[in-house]
Amino acid sequence: MKPISWKSHRGNWKYLREQEVELDDLPRGGDPLWAMLYPARYEVGMANLGYQAIISEMRTLGVGVERFFAGRLSRLSVETERSISDFPLISASVAYEPDILTLLSIFREWGISPSSEERESQGQPVFGVGGALSYINPLVFSGMADYVVLGDGENVIVHLVREARQYMRNGDRSKFRRALAEHPSIYVPSLHDRIILRGGRVQKDRNIIDNLDDARGKSLWVAPSSVFGKTVLVELQRGCRRNCSFCTIPSSFGKPRNRSLKRVLEDIRSVSALEGVQVGFISPETGDYPALAELLSAVDSLGAVVSFASLRVDNISEAMIRSLERSGRHSLTVAPEAGNERLRRACGKPFSDDLILERLAMASRMGVRKVKLYFMMGLPGEVASDMDDIARLCGRVSRETGLQVSASVGVFVPKPMTFWEKAGMISGEEARSRKKSLRNLFHDGPGRGCRVSFQEPGEAAIEFAIAWKGLPCDDNLLSQPKGKASLPKPVQEQRDLLLEQLGLLGYH
Repeated sequence: MKPISWKSHRGNWKYLREQEVELDDLPRGGDPLWAMLYPARYEVGMANLGYQAIISEMRTLGVGVERFFAGRLSRLSVETERSISDFPLISASVAYEPDILTLLSIFREWGISPSSEERESQGQPVFGVGGALSYINPLVFSGMADYVVLGDGENVIVHLVREARQYMRNGDRSKFRRALAEHPSIYVPSLHDRIILRGGRVQKDRNIIDNLDDARGKSLWVAPSSVFGKTVLVELQRGCRRNCSFCTIPSSFGKPRNRSLKRVLEDIRSVSALEGVQVGFISPETGDYPALAELLSAVDSLGAVVSFASLRVDNISEAMIRSLERSGRHSLTVAPEAGNERLRRACGKPFSDDLILERLAMASRMGVRKVKLYFMMGLPGEVASDMDDIARLCGRVSRETGLQVSASVGVFVPKPMTFWEKAGMISGEEARSRKKSLRNLFHDGPGRGCRVSFQEPGEAAIEFAIAWKGLPCDDNLLSQPKGKASLPKPVQEQRDLLLEQLGLLGYH
């Protein structure tokens, strides 16, 4: 089914709502009325399994939860088109640092203060946060959120809903915050910040579900206009056994945990009869799933259509490519990160150019026609000449495998809770210089014939600023126009302070 254009909404959610297929018959309406915001457009938000899973948990508990997204219809819920002004409780699932800018923009559109103190004094809604960013740096929400759910949200929902219902009965926001603070995986900035700023330790832990079979693990809706199209999202894993130097997953998202093959197959069987619907596997690295061979064999016998997210080169197998081909997919996405083995080893991806070419040539022989390669510039230890290797590798892939090659080049941003958390960033001037050089290498050099796109250096600068925003709240870090900022020079004292404060919150 062709996705319906946003222009055809005509001021309501009817068109997208009618496209959706709800996979489980869960309670509708209920108490209390609760807005669940994803600070991006519908297409992106409905491709997030965590967002759908939390809504499922809340509906199971009888909460009147309704969806909100960024865009022209941000004031109206998807379910009933009620105004945001009707909702006394708002939660947001925040996945990436730049989403905070969108969140602030939505609050301005709604006429709601981003300050928790001002919302309380003006009788505005209680606002809470969860999502991937809470695993990494919950302090970024200080001064903004009334509470932050730390880590996996499923085991926190019962406590949160129970106390929210008490709050709706007594109207005592201070008592509500104190009750939430009793949970070991809920951070309440107004109570905990002053302890941390005095150097005191707050005993909080990221909630990590050990047995993923206890989690939902499957999307609640098929949303044809999402970025994944008519896809049922099915979770395979959380956490990661790899230790890539730039990645937050190993340290922030818990030890590697797998859903059982039995549970995954139950989810697939439950939707295999849906016409034109494919299954999208959600995992930090699909190739690391220990029962992958059995899973793909079972999927084939069911006649199900599957898709994978970005694949690690050394995990690409003939069985995976066959599954993609049976699904009618003829493209791959791979993230080498760097154009040469020296930098890839530093990143934690120790595979050679020859291995990349070998696996992509195999994919080409089996019917894959396109590959998208993700790279970063500004990696620690990188020199300007390393840009040549990105173009050279892309050119070799194109010539030696016959694949259509698209390269996407981002700017390395050091993040809290990673091996490279204290690494420096290249300057804005240097980033623009390398971008220009690399573009020329693709236009009239070894990367000729391949497409290339770039992250704007200003966007990386804002991502850096937000990633390292800590206590006390400094709104100046969020005030730069998107895409206009220069890459900041690393301020080591600021980063040391934030890491110390994260440690006091129980993050290491």
